[in-house]
Order: sequence, then C-alpha cells, then structure tokens
Amino acid sequence: MTSKPMWKGDKGPLVACEDDEMNNLALEKEYRASNARKMLVSHLPFHPPVSLEFSDLRYSVRDVASSKGSSSFGSNISKQMKYILKDVSGVFKPGQLTAIMGPSGAGKSTLMNILAGYKTHNIQGTVNVNGKRRDLAQFRKMACYIMQDDVLLPHLTVLEAMRYAAQLKLPRRTSKERRELVVTEILDMIGLSECKNVRTSNISGGQRKRLAIALELVNNPELMFFDEPTSGLDSASCYSCVALLKALAMGGRTIIATIHQPSARIFEQFDALYLLSGGMCLYRGPVSSLVPFMAKQGLHCPAYHNPADFAIEVASGDYGDHWISMLKKATALSSESDSGLANDISDAEDSHHQVENSSLSAYQKDNKGLDRIGSSKDKDVSVALMSPDGDSEETISSDDGRVYKFCNQFTVLLKRSFLCIYRDLMLTHLRFASTVLVGLLIGAIFHDSGNNADQTFNNAGNIFFGLLFMVFSAMMSTVLTFPLERGVLVREHLNCWYSLKSYYLARTLADMPFQLFFPLLYTVITYFMTDQPHEAFRFWIIVAMNTMISLVAQSLGLLIGAACHIQSAVFVAPITAIPVFLFGGFFVTLSSVPAYLRWMSYGSYAKYAFQSAITAVYGFDRADLKCHQPYCHFKNPRKFLEQLDCKDVDVMEQTLCLFALVLLCRVLAYFALRLKIFVEKQ
Repeated sequence: MTSKPMWKGDKGPLVACEDDEMNNLALEKEYRASNARKMLVSHLPFHPPVSLEFSDLRYSVRDVASSKGSSSFGSNISKQMKYILKDVSGVFKPGQLTAIMGPSGAGKSTLMNILAGYKTHNIQGTVNVNGKRRDLAQFRKMACYIMQDDVLLPHLTVLEAMRYAAQLKLPRRTSKERRELVVTEILDMIGLSECKNVRTSNISGGQRKRLAIALELVNNPELMFFDEPTSGLDSASCYSCVALLKALAMGGRTIIATIHQPSARIFEQFDALYLLSGGMCLYRGPVSSLVPFMAKQGLHCPAYHNPADFAIEVASGDYGDHWISMLKKATALSSESDSGLANDISDAEDSHHQVENSSLSAYQKDNKGLDRIGSSKDKDVSVALMSPDGDSEETISSDDGRVYKFCNQFTVLLKRSFLCIYRDLMLTHLRFASTVLVGLLIGAIFHDSGNNADQTFNNAGNIFFGLLFMVFSAMMSTVLTFPLERGVLVREHLNCWYSLKSYYLARTLADMPFQLFFPLLYTVITYFMTDQPHEAFRFWIIVAMNTMISLVAQSLGLLIGAACHIQSAVFVAPITAIPVFLFGGFFVTLSSVPAYLRWMSYGSYAKYAFQSAITAVYGFDRADLKCHQPYCHFKNPRKFLEQLDCKDVDVMEQTLCLFALVLLCRVLAYFALRLKIFVEKQ
C-alpha cells in the first residue's frame, strides 16, 4: 500500500490541527469581544473606570489561645495578636480580571473583605481609589461584593427579583419602561431569559450564581468583588461563570475574585494573579508571567502541570518553606523596581486594552443617539459616583432626598416582603390551617362553657389556652425571619441597596395584616362555639387581647431571631414563654406569689391579656350565669373575678401596657439587628 505524496501546498494532519486550534482561539476571542461590547454598549448606567490601589495593609485579630497561655493579664500584648495580613500591597486596574489565590488560611477572604469595605477595624495601611484616599461611604456605592453563598429570596421568581433590584438601585426618575429595559437587557446578557418566570429556589446552581451577578449589575458597578464564584459548580458551570467575569472585565470594570485551585482552562481566563501565603504576597502580576517568574527564582513548573496547582503547592510549602520567603522578597524587589506590580500586564496586553477601549469609546461616540441611562439628556439618572480624576460626584444623593429615598425603599421592600410572606407555606397556608383546626377543636372541647356557672374554670382555661396558642403561633413563625434572611440582608444592605431602617420597618409591617387576621379568625370560631356573651364590646375586647398578645409575641420572636443564631433562637423563644405564663394569673393567683417574686409579674404580657379577657367575659356588670346544678358558687360573675384577683382591672391600662411592650421589643429588635450587622463587618 503506497501513501499519497504530500505536496508543498498540502497541509499535514499536525498543521491542520494547529490551524483548527488557531481558528478556535480566534472564534473564542471574537466571542469575548462581542460579550465585552454587550457589557459596555447598553442601557445600563455608565461610570468612569476605577483603579484600586492598596499599600502596606496589615490586619490582626486577638489570639485567644495565646491570651489564655500568657502568665499575666498585661504581659506580651503583641503576642496576643495574630496577624492575618502582613504588609501586602498591590494595584487592581480596570478592564482586567484578577484572581486572588492561596492555600486555606492565607488571607484571601480577609483581603477581599478589607478591599470591599466590609472589614474596617484593626486595619493598618492605605487604600486608594483612582489615586485618592478611599471614602468608604462613597466607595460602597460604586462597588459590589458577591459572596460565596448565593443567598436569594426563594419565593421570588428571577424576573421579580430583578425588578425589585431595579426599583431599589436605580435613581428615582428612572421610568418604569427604562427599568424594564435594563432588566430585560441584563437577563439576556447573563443568559437567564429562559428561566425568568421560575422561582429562585428551583433554578440550578450555575443559574443562581449568574442571578447573584445580574442583581448587582443593575446599577452597573465599576468594582466587583467575588468570593469563590466557582464554589459548588461543576466544571462546565465554572468555566461559564469565569467567562462571564472575563466579559464583565473586558467591558471596562475592575473584577477581583478569590478562587481555589482552578483548572488550567479556567486559570488562563484571568488577566492577573495575586498569590498569598500566610498573609504575605508571593506574586502579583500577569498570569502569563507566573511560570517564568518562578523559574527565574529557581522553581520550575513540571511539564503538563497546571500552573495554578503549582502555585498553590508552592504557597502551601510543599517544595519547602524557604521558597515562600524567597518569593516574598523577589516580589517586593520587583515592585520596588516598578515591575511585577499587581495587574501590571505586559506592553502587548496594555496596547490591546488601549486599542479595545479606544474602539469602544469611538463606538459610544458614534452612537450618541442610543437611549442610554446616564446620557446628557437624562443627567438626573446618572450614577457617576467618581469622576475620572478621582473627585467624588454624588449625583444620586444630590437629586434624591433622604426622605424620598427612605419612602421608596420602604415601599418597595414592603411589597417584596408581603409577597414573600404570602407565598411562604409556613407563614400563611399552614398557619391558616392550624388556626382553623385548633379553633374548631377548642370550640368543641369547651362547647357552651361561656354561660355555664359550673364551668367557669373550664372557660378560663379556654381563654388562657387561646392566648397561649396566639403566642406560640406568632412567635415561632417569626423567630426565624431574620436568621433565614440574614444572608440576603447582609448582601443587599452592605451593597447599599437600602438602609437598615427601611428594611426593618418594611419587614415587620409586612406581617401585620396576618397578625391581625389570624387572631380575629380564631376568636370568631371559638367565641361563638363556646357561647360567650353576645355583646359587641366584649367580643372586640377579646379580639384586641388576642391581637395584642400576638403582636407582643411576634415582636419577641423578631428580637430573639435578631439577637441569636438560628439554633439558639428556636430553643430560647419557647423557653421565654414559660415564666410569662406562669405569672399569667391562671395557674396561680398573683396574691399567693411570694412578695420577692411578685415584681416579675409586671413583665408578664400574658397577665395583662388574660386579666383583660377575663374581665371582658365576666366583668362590666354581667348578669348571673346559667346554673344546671343545685348550687353554683360562681353564678355571680363578680365572685369569679375576685377568685382570680381580677375584680378591679382597667382594660385600657392593660392594653397600653401591652402596646408599650410591643414598642419596646420592636426597638430592641432593631438595635439587636443593627449590632449583628456591625459584628459582620468586624
């Protein structure tokens, strides 16, 4: 068998493979460029580019183990502090995707939190934005932080989540049509249009990650921080996610992401690398220069070995701890000689970005007719928070008054919270079913006891159990409100979506219609089944007491949920109700309680509600009760009130006490939530 001769013009299989690879690279490059144009030329607000520089950053925490081991309280204070970051410096430039890498405990997340403005205490060093000292309040408006856990509101669809984000983040004069245009464009750009009507709890992990990015793209931030964006994703989703970040960076944004051992295919997507080990910087510069830099120091990456894995192995000390100190010194020396700085991309890459940015600028100039947010016609809609020379421009706050911004945030959050509560199975459907079933059960057990003189104690038990049911149904359904939404609150509040006051007020008031409806429903069922007096004012007093004690319990649930972790909250909440009902006046009369414990009854909201409800049923000069026995001691209702120490109860005064407890618990819950957010930033 003879082989066909290969002529000079023919291409062999190796050459053909090389050509195919070059074609694939060209196609991929063209795809990235098209994505970059999508990220820039759009109806999103336009911002000038932002460069982030930090120098000599040090961050320390108190070492508890070292403190316990010290011989005296004040000895060796410096040894009690553990340094997480040790004099790290760098520059993150616009238009580039930078990876922060390192082994576990290297300080990646700490550096990210400091640069994003989440950590503000125990920090030494400087952080500059566009060459000017960073104003933290201003900086948070131009940056966003997308955390590792994609915490989303599960009861909203993708489209609803985006619409609420647009209402909260875009300026006030943005029309509804413009907001819809922004939302539609982002969903198309991110690739979520097909699942826009699916609830966020039913979308895949990759789609959740993209939605978390899409929510922050509404106001087009120029700095975007990502903490482990590929965590929990499969290889295909990881590559898709990083490709999206690359496209965002090519659109002119400064993208910074921590990443843990990426594949070689994903690693090459990054423009620059910042390598940490033990809080020290081992390398900062272009990804393409990583292997040559280490080879120059004497560390040669094995053939066919992932450079990212090699860098992590070196930073972990697998090749010897002496290499860590050597690389640290080499990086410091290269920075002093103005080479090897973070994101100091080679001249070829710099020229590539300059050409690309100039072409994009020309594209924008040639398309002045585009209806773009931030144009001169809509300057009230612009969100330019920093001019190119670094001076602050707060066009939002100058146009939107604080009162209006608060009202807008409150209104939007109230609608969103009410929709989430309405769709929540536990807070609505199950609670409605339990209220009806328990009401029918209680009505059947205590049937016709309200007007029977020989069943007065049974009727008192009916009233007392109704209050008990109101407390637990209201408290346990709201004690998980803040713990379950903590991730959403931290992400949205620290990314400057809204103020904590507007969120708290909206979240607590959204549940108010349900807190008014369920006590009324329970009272209607049990009041008439148990044959209570058919007088309107007595009925409404019972409704008021059930409602007020429900509001107190809800407020306590919010307080406990805001102050405790979720595991502690579900245990502490029911425990707090035990002493409250012990001093309620049903199990033991207050006159028989020891004098040194009697003061505790003033904090018993069950006492105020129970005494007022008993007075409503048996007080106000009610006529004698029916007696079906030869003798009924409590035929006269006043005798029963005297037996329970309720003969001189002022219902209005008791109601005011309950109202005061509601206000006190709500205020304490707000400050507890504020304290928890403050602790998150430490």
